[in-house]
Amino acid sequence: MASLRKDPRKKSPFWYASLTLPNGIRTTRSTKTTNRSEAIEIAQKWQRAEDMLAEEYAKPDKPLQFSNPQGVLETIIALSQKAVSGDLTEVMAKDALNELLSAGGQSSIKSIPTEEFIRLWLESKKTTKANGTYLRYKKTLDDFVKSIGLKAKRPLDKITPHEVEAFRDLQIEEGKSPASANLTLKTIRAALNTAKKRGMILTNPSEAIDLLEEDRAERITFSKEQLKGLLRVADNEWRGMILLGCTVGCRIGDASQMTWANIDLVKKVIRFTPQKSTKGLKQKFVETVILPDLESYLLKLPVSGKDPKTPLFPRLSQKAVGGEHGLSLLFREVMVKAGVECEAVRDDVKGKGRRFFDLGFHSLRKSFVSMLANLNVPKELRMLMVGHANEEVHDIYTKIETETIRKALKKFPRIL
Repeated sequence: MASLRKDPRKKSPFWYASLTLPNGIRTTRSTKTTNRSEAIEIAQKWQRAEDMLAEEYAKPDKPLQFSNPQGVLETIIALSQKAVSGDLTEVMAKDALNELLSAGGQSSIKSIPTEEFIRLWLESKKTTKANGTYLRYKKTLDDFVKSIGLKAKRPLDKITPHEVEAFRDLQIEEGKSPASANLTLKTIRAALNTAKKRGMILTNPSEAIDLLEEDRAERITFSKEQLKGLLRVADNEWRGMILLGCTVGCRIGDASQMTWANIDLVKKVIRFTPQKSTKGLKQKFVETVILPDLESYLLKLPVSGKDPKTPLFPRLSQKAVGGEHGLSLLFREVMVKAGVECEAVRDDVKGKGRRFFDLGFHSLRKSFVSMLANLNVPKELRMLMVGHANEEVHDIYTKIETETIRKALKKFPRIL
C-alpha cells in the first residue's frame, strides 16, 4: 500500500511516496509535486505497477499430487547423482523441476513475459530517472524487444546470452561506436538485474557478454584566446550561454533552460538542478558563485515580465539540443564564425553512427574545470561546483597546463 510523507531533512518541498516492492521491502520515491492530490495519484500508479509484477510472479498453486511417485523419486536420484559429480547445471535443474511440477499436475515455474517485464520496468523508471535517461532506456529496450521478435512473448528466463550479444553487435553494424554499443548492453543488464534481485530469473544472461574495447574520443579545452573570440562574435543570447558554460560549467541543455528563478544577484549565486541528475532523494542541486564576467552580463540583460520562470534566453530555450537545427549545431556555427576550428575525432561513421568533434559546447565545461584545477582549487570543491559525484569522471574533465606543472616542480631537487 502506498503512503505519502514529507522529506524529513526538509531539503525538498515535494511529497514522497512510500511503496512496497514485490519482495516486501519498502522504498521511497519523490513524486516531484507539492500538490497532495497529484502526489497520491502518482503514488497509487507506482504501487499498481509494483503489484502487477508481484501478482505475475507469485500466483498460488495447488498442492502437489503425483500420479507416478516412483518416477519422481528416480528423477530426484538422477539429479542428486549429477550434483555430486559436478555435472548438474542450472538449466538441467530448472527443466527437471518443471518436469516434476508437470508430473504433479502443476504449471511450470512462474516467469513474466519479457516484453511485459520491460514495459513495467520502464514504467518504474519514468518518474525516478531524468527524462533524458528514461528516453534512452526506452529507446534501447524497445529496440531490443523488436530485435528478438516473437521471442519477446516468451518467459523472461528464456532470454539467452546469444540474443543479447547479437543485439549489441547489431549496434556496431548500424555504425554506432563501441561506447554506444556498450551503453545498450549496460541498459539491458540494469533491467535484468532488477528481475534477478526480485527472484524472477536465476541468472542475468547479459552478464555473460563482455563489453567491447572502447576507443574513447576525448574533447579538448578552449584556450583563453578562443573564448574571447567566441564571445566577440556571438549574439547576446549565445554570449550568455557561453559564459554559463565557461564560468559555471553548465551543459548546453541546462544553460538554455536557465531562468531568473535560478539567479540570485544579491547573494551572487546561481542554483539549478542538472537535467542529467537523478530524481528523488538522490537528486543533485548545484549552487555556485556567479563570477564577475557572468554578473556583468546578467546585470545588462533585459528582464521581460515579472515571472521568475522567464527564461534568460527566450529564443534558444525553444531549441532542442540535437538535430539539424539544434543547439549543438548552432554553437558549431558560432565557432566557425570565430575562426575556432574543430576536428572530427570519429569521422568514419555510417548508418546511425554519430560524428564526434574534439571541440564543442561541452568543451566549455571541461575548460571551466581545467581552469579551476590550474588555479589550485581543491578537487572536492571543483566536483561540488560542477555536480560531479565520481572522481574518475571528474579527472577526465581536468587538463593541467604545462605552466602549472612547471611552477609545481620549481622546488624539485637537482639530481646531478
